[in-house]
Amino acid sequence: MVIHVNIKRIINDYVECNEFEIKIIGGKVKIYYYDKIEHFSSYKIIVLKDGDKYTIEGKNMIIETMFEEMIVISGNINKITIGKENE
Repeated sequence: MVIHVNIKRIINDYVECNEFEIKIIGGKVKIYYYDKIEHFSSYKIIVLKDGDKYTIEGKNMIIETMFEEMIVISGNINKITIGKENE
């Protein structure tokens, strides 16, 4: 039996607090430690984390910054909703 282990993730989780977070700062949405971006357009961005779906809606939205552990969304953000991934 072979077990694949992501050593980098284990070390990062141990050293840092790598918890999912959404922050709204200066009219921008910062999302930390997400799993996947499911949908991206100028009016809707859907981010998945542990079976939950976070939908950010607005106009003229862009992903301003994108790293493995964080994204920054800017634009005219109107609404953020939370639901289940399969809804």
